[in-house]
Amino acid sequence: MRTLFSILAIVRMVLSDRVIFPFFELLFFALFLCAVAKECRWLPRDREAFARVKRGEISWGYLSLAYGIVSVVLLQVINVAEVLEGHKTIMSLVHLVMLAYLTFFNSWSRNAIIGIISRFKEKWERH
Repeated sequence: MRTLFSILAIVRMVLSDRVIFPFFELLFFALFLCAVAKECRWLPRDREAFARVKRGEISWGYLSLAYGIVSVVLLQVINVAEVLEGHKTIMSLVHLVMLAYLTFFNSWSRNAIIGIISRFKEKWERH
């Protein structure tokens, strides 16, 4: 019985804001740095092609939808994180600016977003 309580205590600690939120932050910041590095060509790309593309209205709609959904999730995570007490406003602003850059200004992440949405649209369903 004691072992069960020990395991539950460890699980509770691992799933706490003190552990999960820094992990979440690390992932988001790593994604941001990776996107910046790919945009600046600091990291090699898998397949490299040079083209000038003007996004159509549908693509911009997808990007706006992605920004809206992810910004709501990001802000909710920040709002419920107890670990950020007293710093939620600055964290929200920084995350929204980073997300706006990723969604609207970084071509690597824009292509990734459009690719993900396209895969979802082409997915076959069983009925």
